[in-house]
Amino acid sequence: MKKIITTLGLLGVMVAATSSSANTATERQKLQDRKLFGQLYHAALNGEHARVNQKRTQLKNYPLAHYLDYALIRHDINKLPEKVIKDFKQKHPNSPLNRRLKQALLNAAGTQKSWNTYLKYHNGAGSGKQQCWYLNARVATQKTNKLAPLVEAMWLTGLSAPDACDVAFDWWKKQGHMTEALVIKRIKMAYEKRNFSLMSYLKKELKNPPQWIDRGIELLKTPEHGLRQATSWSSDADTVWLLNKAALYLAQKQPMTFQGMWADLQKVHKFSASEKQQIERKNALFAATDYETWSIGAMEALPAAAKDNQIKAWIVRYYLYKQNWPKVLAALNDMSLFQVSKDNWQYWLGRAKAKNGDALGAKKHFELLAKKSNYYGFLAADHLRQSYALCHQSSVQANPNFKAPAGIERAIELHHLGMLWMARSEWNSAYKGLSRPDKKALSDRVMAEGWYAKSIAIMADMGQWNDYSLRYPIAHQKTIEKHSQHSPVLPQWVMAIIKQESAWTKDAVSHADAHGLMQLIPATAKRLSQQLGLKYTDTKQLHQAEHNIKLGIHYQKNLFKRFDHPMLAAAAYNAGERKSDDWSVGFPSSPDMWLETIPYRETRDYVAKILSNVTIYDWLMNGQPKRISHWMPSMPVDNKPSLPWPAASVAKKRAPIRACSP
Repeated sequence: MKKIITTLGLLGVMVAATSSSANTATERQKLQDRKLFGQLYHAALNGEHARVNQKRTQLKNYPLAHYLDYALIRHDINKLPEKVIKDFKQKHPNSPLNRRLKQALLNAAGTQKSWNTYLKYHNGAGSGKQQCWYLNARVATQKTNKLAPLVEAMWLTGLSAPDACDVAFDWWKKQGHMTEALVIKRIKMAYEKRNFSLMSYLKKELKNPPQWIDRGIELLKTPEHGLRQATSWSSDADTVWLLNKAALYLAQKQPMTFQGMWADLQKVHKFSASEKQQIERKNALFAATDYETWSIGAMEALPAAAKDNQIKAWIVRYYLYKQNWPKVLAALNDMSLFQVSKDNWQYWLGRAKAKNGDALGAKKHFELLAKKSNYYGFLAADHLRQSYALCHQSSVQANPNFKAPAGIERAIELHHLGMLWMARSEWNSAYKGLSRPDKKALSDRVMAEGWYAKSIAIMADMGQWNDYSLRYPIAHQKTIEKHSQHSPVLPQWVMAIIKQESAWTKDAVSHADAHGLMQLIPATAKRLSQQLGLKYTDTKQLHQAEHNIKLGIHYQKNLFKRFDHPMLAAAAYNAGERKSDDWSVGFPSSPDMWLETIPYRETRDYVAKILSNVTIYDWLMNGQPKRISHWMPSMPVDNKPSLPWPAASVAKKRAPIRACSP
């Protein structure tokens, strides 16, 4: 019997070893295929047909083999290979590459002015250069029936139209479709888009341009000077329309300046009651963001209809800034039930009641909030000295038999190759229709593959907010620890920044042209590279995870050294260092009040999210997190010392975690 057991045991070890060896061989083959594909794809883009066709036989079962055909077609696209593209679509009818090939063919045909080919593939609707080419193609092929309205729609914009449209526009004008009424209409559209150069250009199309056009151009070029001059202008409907737009603009950009001229403007020009209300609301609101002393009176004097949620929120913030707690409480009680039920205002109800002597009332608000795993929930728990509501829970069980669709497999492979935009195209096509158990299994898979952004996205799609291990990846840990060691920039802080900045998307690009995991602007990246003795080449560098993290951590170190406060460093990372300097003078020293009184909503939300993120990462990495108060010492405004808040007995302790509910 013992011999049998021993034999079986040896057999088990042999099977396991064989399985492990097979897995290793499979992984080695994957890496080899991936490397060869990368080489051949580059060769295909360069048109090396012979080399690609000779070597591709080694990729017989590789899921991306047809991408080589795509790359070869792209190289030959100027030959307008319609038949080859058609054959590709027949072989791969569901590939997202078909749409890209069609767009490439359209661009090639448009560039070459092959208008008959162009019209075969353009559906007649669109914008930008391709729509211009469509209009030009209709003109060139004399297919002009019902064309004029399409040209007019392209021309009638407050923005400058693409130069590619000039052919179609010239035809339209020669046909007599451009009237002075349309020119006037477009000039007004240009004014609304603040495009004074287009206004000046269009003015030349008018025989007797009205005076208000020059007035509008002046208001756009020098708003303050223009509005001061307006007190000497004759008044008419067009001038009042111009002044209303200009007043709204200056009331936002320079509220104090505008306040000083508003009364004089009203003496000369008759604004409607609605226009006055809109202007005065905007002026009061943006004066409040600068905490001008007159702004509170202006906000409170607004008619009830103008006191929307934004105004009511800024009345609260103004009184918080002034630390007038009775007024804070009164302003909160003036909010609608819907508005005041939000977590932030529930928190401030608790704080205001405590400051006004209603400890029991404050406790009720904090106890409800402390059940939540966000910035306000953690803060409330700190005020009560309670445990944090953090618990791994998922209501979705993964399908143990899940087999990823072919498109998902291609997407994962493309991700490993760094071809991320192609990966997302494959993903979007294949992800639709998956069941929730399949999505859960897929999230585990992509986490293991290192595609962290997709794991986060799947959890958001399913509303699995308590599946923390998949929503908060602990990724690139060795790189982060290497570059953050011996500094106050801890790994959990870096991961909190990455989670908020890019959600772990390596090639993320923001509207402000910030790139990569830690969202670095090229100019900043270049400066940081010089500090580290590194060569900055281009933005592609910033999409390399390790390089981006290295620069981002160095920037964080600079910010911590300069501001010596986590919240000021976070605010500077989002809004710029000068803003953190500005907000270090005259603002409340209590960190929760300081954060709530930041003028920028984006930065308020950002800093709050960083603080909750770092608390959650601290929990995931260390078991028991530092209390959120640890990251929130009192603010060193007006050169005050930074001290533990709300008390050392809270800020210096770790938070216990409450047990999961059954």
